[in-house]
Amino acid sequence: MKLNEYQIQAETTAIYPNEYAIVYPALGLTGEAGEVADKVKKIIRDGEPHLFYKDDIAKELGDVLWYVAIL
Repeated sequence: MKLNEYQIQAETTAIYPNEYAIVYPALGLTGEAGEVADKVKKIIRDGEPHLFYKDDIAKELGDVLWYVAIL
């Protein structure tokens, strides 16, 4: 799927007040990026990339991409 197609699909699930069309997804993006960073931090702390963390990172990156598409 190309980014433009993903953006169209993402817009169908973007439910928030219209007056926050920039602020809401920007805050969501920073929150999700922070969750990715936290998972990476745990990999560093634990000394190896456990499968659990890799799966979590992949899920969080999906959320990051959703917010990027909406912005």
